Amino acid sequence: MKKNPYILRAFSSLSRIKLLRCLKDKEKNVGELIKTCGLSQSAVSQHLKKLKNWGLVSCYKQGKKVYYKLDKKNAAEIAEKLLVFYKHL
Repeated sequence: MKKNPYILRAFSSLSRIKLLRCLKDKEKNVGELIKTCGLSQSAVSQHLKKLKNWGLVSCYKQGKKVYYKLDKKNAAEIAEKLLVFYKHL
């Protein structure tokens, strides 16, 4: 995993923490994340863009839907360890 000086910024927002928790066990599309996390479509999109740029999530397109998942290659280990800390928020 390459070093990313911005990776901890992902955990400075409760909305991003919610998204990461929603993606912890299963990949989801944007519509599922909106329902599961209780965030607006624009908030989900903005936060997913940042999380993707920081290497915490990856995505792929299937038909008209874009699916997101924790990026196991880069940052899932860090995300999961930090999510334990935020578990009770």
